[in-house]
Amino acid sequence: MSQPRPKRISQAQIAKEIGCSQALVSMALNGRTKGISEKTYHLIREMAAQQGYTPKGMKIEASEGELRQRTIGYILRSPLKLANKSNFFSHVHQGLHEHLKEHRLKTVYLGSEDDLIESESAFSSHFSDSVRGIAIMGEVAPAFLAKVRDTGRPLVYLSARASGQCHSVLSNELESAELLVNHLYDLGHRSFAWLGGGKPRGRHDERLASLEAALATKQLKLDARLKATLDGADRKEGYEAAKQILASGQPLPTAWICLNGLMARGAINCLLQKQIEIGKKVSVAAFDMTRICEEEHPTLTSAGADPEAMGREAGRILTQALEDNTPGLTDITLPAKLTTRESTAPAPRASRKKTTAK
Repeated sequence: MSQPRPKRISQAQIAKEIGCSQALVSMALNGRTKGISEKTYHLIREMAAQQGYTPKGMKIEASEGELRQRTIGYILRSPLKLANKSNFFSHVHQGLHEHLKEHRLKTVYLGSEDDLIESESAFSSHFSDSVRGIAIMGEVAPAFLAKVRDTGRPLVYLSARASGQCHSVLSNELESAELLVNHLYDLGHRSFAWLGGGKPRGRHDERLASLEAALATKQLKLDARLKATLDGADRKEGYEAAKQILASGQPLPTAWICLNGLMARGAINCLLQKQIEIGKKVSVAAFDMTRICEEEHPTLTSAGADPEAMGREAGRILTQALEDNTPGLTDITLPAKLTTRESTAPAPRASRKKTTAK
């Protein structure tokens, strides 16, 4: 006859044994460290592990050493890899790391979308038991997203949306476009160009549509010949997009809005090579709030949500999902802000009354 299983210790018993409040025990068992000394935190966790205590929605492992191995995995969209992780997602990862650190969780790189679709075995081998949740950085193929969802772990999509499938954290693209357009319009600009790119096109299309909507409120419209869209979205593509616009045969637009800061840097390089002065003949701005906007001259006027705040929000969603095991999905859109810098200035007087072709 088997022996009856011992009754597991309760939070109240742990609190009594250690000499602290039950509320403090609950916080520690859910990975919260704010307001708890490191010694007390570890003491609570170790006693719970030794006694086999299991709080709702979360298993306490056998040792604190194992607890420290709990991780949140992150995946980069194709074609990004760890060696060429984008400037934007470097900031997002920093915010994610900062939040998770407060909850005794670490980030681990699971691979890029390209790495993980090589084979079924290669895919599954990246998801060890220590990986408690997943953050996907950037838009991935729907079939790939479905495979990640099938792992059963809490999942946050960053800078992309899959409504009804997983959590998401995004920047308010329409607000960013309105801030950029209002700023440039107030400076007298009436002729606009768009430099975009990247695949998949989800973020590109949303930003372009937001820009066109913002221009429409000023009775302005983008000339199709002043829109350049390439397959990539880095400096090289920004340079090539600027060349396309300059070769279009159209009058030089005075306001150039770019998909991101890297494309803006490439466009600025092209314009300067053609002896076109930034801030005098043309103004350049971007959907971006990363270090690329201020680490070179001319510094870049930009608008968008803080990417580190986006990472922290993703971390909050994941830790809450682990601690509370709450049902439902969350789509968070963070507000945008505008930072004006050297790359934008009043439009040349001769162009202030002109508008783009309808």
